[in-house]
Amino acid sequence: MDEEDPVCPLPAITEACKPKCTSFLQKYNACVERIEKKGEGDCEGWYFDYLHCVDKCKAPQIMKHLK
Repeated sequence: MDEEDPVCPLPAITEACKPKCTSFLQKYNACVERIEKKGEGDCEGWYFDYLHCVDKCKAPQIMKHLK
């Protein structure tokens, strides 16, 4: 019996969650535009809000794949 290498479900789960967090991504992108015009500051907080949304979405789905 041939055993296949296991496939990590994380990239697919992450991509499936990104559309659910578009409002956070839009806020981050708006911040980036403002910073580019202004020339100073950062959008780290907005980016972490987006990542938190994606992480919160994918956590329950990842747990389903754990043994």
